[in-house]
Amino acid sequence: MLTTVAWILGFVLGIVGLFVLICLPHNVRIWRVRRVYKSLPTEVVDQVLEFIEQAAARGPSVTFLRLAEDVAYDDAVLVQSHVGGVPYAESGDEWPHGTPEGNPAKFLLQVRLDEPSLGDQWQGRLIVVFLVFDAEQAVRSYAAPYIDKYIPFGQPPRPCNRLQSVRMPAEGSEHGKLPLLPDRLCNDFPEITVPLEPYTSDFAGVLAQILRPNVYGYDLDAPGIAYVGGDPMLIQNPHDPVCDQCGKPMRFLFQFGEVVPGVQMADDGVCYVYGCDDHPDRCKGFVDSH
Repeated sequence: MLTTVAWILGFVLGIVGLFVLICLPHNVRIWRVRRVYKSLPTEVVDQVLEFIEQAAARGPSVTFLRLAEDVAYDDAVLVQSHVGGVPYAESGDEWPHGTPEGNPAKFLLQVRLDEPSLGDQWQGRLIVVFLVFDAEQAVRSYAAPYIDKYIPFGQPPRPCNRLQSVRMPAEGSEHGKLPLLPDRLCNDFPEITVPLEPYTSDFAGVLAQILRPNVYGYDLDAPGIAYVGGDPMLIQNPHDPVCDQCGKPMRFLFQFGEVVPGVQMADDGVCYVYGCDDHPDRCKGFVDSH
């Protein structure tokens, strides 16, 4: 009996020890890169982002949406890209239903488009996305948003964080034009790492933190990022949306993962937003998960 108990105890301790050996380096690296990121002077972060934009100007690119850490309170954010807070709305708009029972949808984010590759019809448009319990999400498109036209919904606001547009180098592949992520950015554009040299040798890990502040990781993938333009970084099958007004295929506008504080769309969810070039008031959104 004692031999059996000892064998079982030894087996359990062995599994626990193996788990610790596997997970400890991963967690230690995350702890280190987050600590380094928090210690970086603001001017170093700004310089890294500037080098990324300079690299983007030399070739294919997309617009990366970086979640700002500071909570925004000013009215100007109502017509700018942000997550949380309150959505932009105009006269006649109503808060969409999120469930068949009529419960309100969750406001996720809004994006003020400035990605050149989308074409003139999309420049300056504000796209507002709500999470609903359905295959297709509630998406609204505003051609000329102004604070003077804003009508409050009356829903209680959540903390609001700006989304900072950063021009990001992209590469073409069999999957389309996709943003380069930290490892590739450091390898292909080593000048990006120069401002980080006094602080770390784990350039890719710290760069992941700069691009997605306080993410629990040292790399980025589709559920952890947001970007405009290029092609969708699909985690499931293509959506192939068509315009309800003209029946033409819609173009990909942007995607975002679990970047909204306090809201989880799905299991590592990603929302993809599309729009019609001929009828830019018509947009659709879809949430996929692993």
